[in-house]
Amino acid sequence: MNKKGIALIITFAIILVLTILGAAIISRSISENNIAKRYSETTQAFWLSEAGINRALYELRNNYSLGSIAPTQSGSGGYQVTISQSGQNRIVTSTGYLPFSGQVRASRSIEAVMSKSIPPNFYDNAIYSAGEVDLNGNSYSITGDIRYADEIDNTGNVNGTITQDPSINPLARFDFQELRDRSSQQQNVYVMSGNQLVNEATGQQSFPGSFWYSPPTDPDDPTTGTPNIVYIEGDLQLNGNIGTIGGFFVVVGDVLNNSGATYDATVNGNGQIEGAIYTRGEFRINGGGGNLNINGGVWAGEEARLNGNAHVSYNQSYMNAIGNLNLAAEVQISSWRDTQNPYQLTP
Repeated sequence: MNKKGIALIITFAIILVLTILGAAIISRSISENNIAKRYSETTQAFWLSEAGINRALYELRNNYSLGSIAPTQSGSGGYQVTISQSGQNRIVTSTGYLPFSGQVRASRSIEAVMSKSIPPNFYDNAIYSAGEVDLNGNSYSITGDIRYADEIDNTGNVNGTITQDPSINPLARFDFQELRDRSSQQQNVYVMSGNQLVNEATGQQSFPGSFWYSPPTDPDDPTTGTPNIVYIEGDLQLNGNIGTIGGFFVVVGDVLNNSGATYDATVNGNGQIEGAIYTRGEFRINGGGGNLNINGGVWAGEEARLNGNAHVSYNQSYMNAIGNLNLAAEVQISSWRDTQNPYQLTP
């Protein structure tokens, strides 16, 4: 075979190898493009299933007897929601899928447990924390029971029963619109004005000086009285010598427009709080050179922390009066889980 023949064979061999390599590269590129597209679609399907969960939460807050939500289109995909009853809870399953009509290419499902209730023992504790309880130093004291979901430490100055109860997370939600309406009737709504909390009706910064809006008509039955409902649309920050203030302080910020809003309650210095503080965020009390006392109770959504000369005492009369308001609970998500492998794609 002459040199030209050998060169031709080598040329054909090189072309064949390059063709095979090119085909492999193209095939891999197409495969990766399909994987990326399908992953993008299954991610969109997950977002659609989340949209279905949020829709169910909204609808259940209006009608807790709702049984399902019709298939709903959102963009190129959609979601379908089923709702079943389990005791007082609702089990919501939301499936997001693409496309909305025709052969489904990608789908994802989320299952959420939603509840609408005030838990047992909710009004029976000096401190009730859906997160942790952080007790610092030896100058603090707690008289009454503690119920918490996460962790607690340094409990030497607690005079009461300490119970870990993970089921209390998340913190029970009241019907905040109802609370705000009741507070507004008492002219006890406080809003942010600049960097200050002011009374929405009067423009004043001062809080009520007593727990009672109207004292009990029967001194032996606190449920015949009505507490001040102090509704706070912002963080509660009390500093210095606060004197004596009272009421049922509800620290929830702009929760009516942003259901996920969490605001904190922080009390520093010296003084006396006659009543209870409810916050969906963190509660912190830092006692100064004198005493800083809460006579009533505390609910915290994330953490309850005591530092310095801080003292919390449970007051059953106050708690009974708050419980007697018969406040409605609002539906919230207690737990949720992704029921599918995130990489499981519908063929």
